[in-house]
Order: sequence, then structure tokens, then C-alpha cells
Amino acid sequence: MWLIEGTPALFTDLYELTMAQVYYRKGMAGSAYFEVTVRHLPQNWGFFVMAGLPELWSYLDRFRFSDDDIAYLRSTELFEPDFLVNLRDFRPDVTVRALPEGTVFFPGEPILEVGGPILATQLLESYVLNILGFSIIEASLATRMVLAAGGVPLLEFGMRRAQGPVASIRAARAAQMAGWKATSNVFAARCLGMPPSGTMAHSFIQAHTSQEQAFREFAAIYRDKAILLVDTYDTIEGVKTAARVACEFLERGVRLRGIRLDSGHLVADSRFARDHFRQQGLDFLRIFASGDLDEFKIHDLLAAGGQFDGFGVGTHFAVSRHAPSISIVYKLAQYDDRPSHKTSPDKATLPGRKTLLRTGSSQFAKDTVCPLDPSAHDLLRPLQSVEPIETVQERVRRQIVALPESVKAIRKPASYPVEFVGFPGA
Repeated sequence: MWLIEGTPALFTDLYELTMAQVYYRKGMAGSAYFEVTVRHLPQNWGFFVMAGLPELWSYLDRFRFSDDDIAYLRSTELFEPDFLVNLRDFRPDVTVRALPEGTVFFPGEPILEVGGPILATQLLESYVLNILGFSIIEASLATRMVLAAGGVPLLEFGMRRAQGPVASIRAARAAQMAGWKATSNVFAARCLGMPPSGTMAHSFIQAHTSQEQAFREFAAIYRDKAILLVDTYDTIEGVKTAARVACEFLERGVRLRGIRLDSGHLVADSRFARDHFRQQGLDFLRIFASGDLDEFKIHDLLAAGGQFDGFGVGTHFAVSRHAPSISIVYKLAQYDDRPSHKTSPDKATLPGRKTLLRTGSSQFAKDTVCPLDPSAHDLLRPLQSVEPIETVQERVRRQIVALPESVKAIRKPASYPVEFVGFPGA
């Protein structure tokens, strides 16, 4: 598990532990089934993408209370000695059914079920939601950006403004799932097997006596991997300077990789750069753009005729600025063979374990949620191992191809039909 020292058991809300103590003291050992759903889509989103299962798998594998954990819980004076002794030997003996990673889904659908003794299933709630919530946000947003980019490669640049190191890795993995080409986060690149990518900062240009000197020094070392940042001062002059340096290196048999535009009038500047490079015989130079990009800006830049060979996307993706949270919940569906549900206003749930069905293969038409039917082609499957990233990437690709175009719209998407059948009052 990423960057967590020791055991993860205390990554929980206090009430999970206080409820668990009552279950223990009262002898409540019956089987419980909790299900995870997301209540609503963020504005302008038409779908979610399932994500976070490898981290969940690692969490379940490593879950245990260390001696230090027990000592801390004792110091709170909330827990009885016999309960703490029980926690010392506790392991989460649970089963999990889940949508496979990369599966698209919609509000109200069950996406994960945790079954087992109620004490165990209750204790897992908080961190399960922590893992899945942001992972789903980032995988869904990464996929939306792929749709907006229309085949132009995307690079993940969000580490510096992500909400902590773990969030930055979740973001990088979501980008990887959706088919982004690389990440600037070196730690994430290593642990995910994802190519690292980066150019230079404005400070590098400023540290040299001239922009031209900075470009030459960088190109001399990185050669055909060199991407030159051209907007530190005047962008048009930066493009011309990059072209001069690229011509010099071309005479030595070295083709520099390209330039990066990070501010200003990106469409106009990219078109100028493309024309200028052609005039100089530098058609091979690629034009990358960055600078507070999101799916809306990417879509609009391309629609306006921008000439781009790649986008570096940072803050708006890594913090999901337009949808920083989702209404993901973990609710009891069944206890001791008794279906359970809530009737709270605006937070009602449907009773019992469930099956999720999807009509259509090459083109999705409708989803149906019904009471558990083991014989049906349930989208929820037992979680028994972690899938290779290539399998997940291919699933995302196939799922998005099969999703109706109207549901994939970047702005004002259509609603995908989901029916709930076989439940009282549904």
C-alpha cells in the first residue's frame, strides 16, 4: 500500500470501532453484506469508471492491529480490555464482489459488496470509501479528458498540487487506466510501471543569461528527448529561438523532440509554431500544451483549430477541480439473512443483496438492478486477484466505445437508463 508506514487498521473513523465494540460485547456475529453506491453524478458528467481495486486488495491483505495500535486505542479509555485482545488477533475474513476495474457505471448502482461477520465488514467502511471515492473520481475524469482530447496524447503533470502523495499516485494510476501516456511523478512512474515524462521549469530559463543559452544547454544533454519551454518571456520569440536551436542540432544529426506552451493564447501560438516549424524544415517538432487545462479547455482548444501533439494536464485533473468529491456511500443491505434498507429522506436505499445487469454489448442500452440472482450475468464479480493494467486499459477502451455518444458528451450529457426492478415500492 502506497506510503503507509505500519498497518492500516487505524485509518478509520472512530465510530467504526465504537460500533464494533458493541457488536463484540453483545455477541452480534451474524453475516452482514454492505454495498457501495454513488448517489449522484457531478455536473456535466454522464458516467463513472470503477477504480481502486488493487489498493483495496492491498488494504485487506495488510489489515491488522499492531501492538502500537492497541496501545493507542487503550489510551483513549473508550475500549474494554477483552475487546482490545480480540482486535490484536483480528483479520478481515470477508468476501468482496465488485465491478471489474474500468467498468463504467451510473448513480444508484451497486459497485462493490463486502460480506462477512458484521464486526469485520463494519470496520472496513471508512478506508474502503477513501480508496474508492477518489480513485473513481480520477478514473472517470481521466476518461473524460481522453474523450475531450480526441486521440491527442495526454501526460499527467499534477503531483505538485495534488492533495497529498497518496492522492497523486491515485491520480497517476487513473490516468494510466484511461490510456494517458506518461506521468511527471517519478515515484508513481516507478511503482506503476508508467513512463516518466517532463520538460523544464521557467526557473531553468531564468537561471541562464539568455533563453537561447538555456535551450542549447538542455538540448546538448537531452538531444532527441529535449522539449523546450518557450513562453517564459515572449512566446513568439521563444518559438523562433527554439527553431534556431533545433536547426543547429539538426545539422549535427539530432532531432529535438519539441516545445511546450504553458500560457498565453494557446491556439494562436500553436498555429504560429506549426507554420514556423514547417517553414524552417522542422515539421518533426512536436507542440505540447499545458497550463491549467481541463476537459473543457482541451475540447475547446482543439475545436478552435489548435495545433497540438500532446497535453500536459496538472492541477485541474489531480484535484478534480470541478468535482472534488462524490456522494459515495457504504450501506448495510442484509444482516443475518434479513434484508435491510434506509428510508431517510433523499438517502433511501433498497433492501437486500443485488445483481447488476447490462443490456447490449457492442452498444450499451440499459442497466437493470434487481435482487441477487446467482444465475444471471451479474456485472459484480468475486474479487479474487488484481488484474494486469493492460487488461484494465482494454476494458476502459471497450466500455467507452460501447457507451452511447450522447452519454459521453463533455457538456450536458444525456442520462443513461437504469431500472430498479423487483424491490418493494421500486
